[in-house]
Amino acid sequence: MLQHNLVTYNTQEYAGKSFMCVFFTRFCGVGCPFCFFKSAPARNAITVADQFNEEGINRFVEFCNQANLGYILISGGGEPLTQKRAVLRTIAEVETNRIVLVTSGNWALNKDAARRYLAEIDSAIKARKTPCKVTVRVSVSAGHAIKLGIIPACNLIQLFESEYSDHPYLKFQIHGFEDDPMFPKVLAHFPGHELDYNRGPRASDDETVIKVIPQKIHVKLPSGYGFIAGISKIFGSDLRPNLHKIERLYDTIKIFERDLEESEDNNSAVLFNTNGDKGLDWSLNYNGNVCLWQNQVNDNQWNIYEDSFPTVLNETFRDPITLSYIENGCKYRESIVAEVSPRAVLRLKSISLRDYSGTVLFEEEKTRLYYAIRVLQDFFKTGRVIQNQLDELPEEIRQLIVGSPEMAKELYHKAADYTIIDQYKRREFHSIEWRDLLELIKLGHYDLTSEQIQEALAYYNSRTNLKKYETIDEVERETGEAIQKRLTDRLMYMKPTAFELQQPQPVGTP
Repeated sequence: MLQHNLVTYNTQEYAGKSFMCVFFTRFCGVGCPFCFFKSAPARNAITVADQFNEEGINRFVEFCNQANLGYILISGGGEPLTQKRAVLRTIAEVETNRIVLVTSGNWALNKDAARRYLAEIDSAIKARKTPCKVTVRVSVSAGHAIKLGIIPACNLIQLFESEYSDHPYLKFQIHGFEDDPMFPKVLAHFPGHELDYNRGPRASDDETVIKVIPQKIHVKLPSGYGFIAGISKIFGSDLRPNLHKIERLYDTIKIFERDLEESEDNNSAVLFNTNGDKGLDWSLNYNGNVCLWQNQVNDNQWNIYEDSFPTVLNETFRDPITLSYIENGCKYRESIVAEVSPRAVLRLKSISLRDYSGTVLFEEEKTRLYYAIRVLQDFFKTGRVIQNQLDELPEEIRQLIVGSPEMAKELYHKAADYTIIDQYKRREFHSIEWRDLLELIKLGHYDLTSEQIQEALAYYNSRTNLKKYETIDEVERETGEAIQKRLTDRLMYMKPTAFELQQPQPVGTP
């Protein structure tokens, strides 16, 4: 189906100012326990699957300057400000109204070092052709404080108060978390401060585009210097939740759903401008993979090392799966998937890793195919399926698209013997990949019969040199950084052709 232009679309409807969240690296040495990515320091040689190389930075700047951006969030992934060259080039060269640098502040433990970095950021701002507000947003939490304490935040507040209080473009911000004690501890070092709470709905972090801060606080120091603090939710992200114990996941699921409702209008792919225009919300991974936020599907990857912005834009709209999310949002997507696989929706919300939502939801090929058929049925009903393209499809696919949801559902359930196990069997066998799959099966991530589970065990046992298992309950929970990296790569592996294009040059060494 992806070989045809099946549905009419209009990219100009989303030609307003857009947003870009970019991760320059996967590595970080802080190790916050609630980190989405469980980012760790680099242990081995660094490749383009882990971090931007020089070409990646060049391609990123080019991509952004074609995307009509109003706001760039440089985040992680890992600690973005370790990638100084990428950060400073973005500030100096990318056309946008706003750049926010999300950081743990580990580079600001030493005040003189922080002063030098801020001076370089200031120089990059002055090198720009057009004005742009640049905000240094330091995260403050009990997790960050394990290694950093509150020194970085205090150092940065003092530096901005003494040296940048009147700067028209360089600003400071704190990012705190609900029910976390560290933000008040930082403020305790600045006696006499005043707080003004933004109690209205949907407080935005920007004047041009709407990026919601769940709780927005204006902090004013006795000197008159002021800055904003944003208080966010802490997500219970976990790549290995136990879906057999759903009662333990209720809070995680509620936070995930509340954030989509309150902060994203249940559609994280679309960015609303304050003037009423609509733009797009782009997400760019440290390996160069690019998609609209929460709207990636591994059948159809794009990567800045080989795909230009016009290609990515048009391919995103041309794919019925991603187009349907842009136009209809997450509730529509979840309701269709739940027709045949409520477990996939439960897995999505329980893992609660927002960046990889599309991949988690559509991990199973059969579910992806069902969803594609169903959205094409809806597009067909509204007259948007292009007839001459439809006529080029195989007869059985045509009949499904013009048929009923009940017909598609019936065929899905008839294919119950095709499972995630069969997907894995089609690939080259790797013991570690299969061990990880068995652990997820044990945790209830897939709809499988006891016979199918035993089939997976038998297949694994007959091929592995690792420990063998007679029952699924014998599969251990692996701990450590290695399993986290494997499970993350499993969701967002670098587009294979882009990886091959960039090899064998390493990016660097740890």
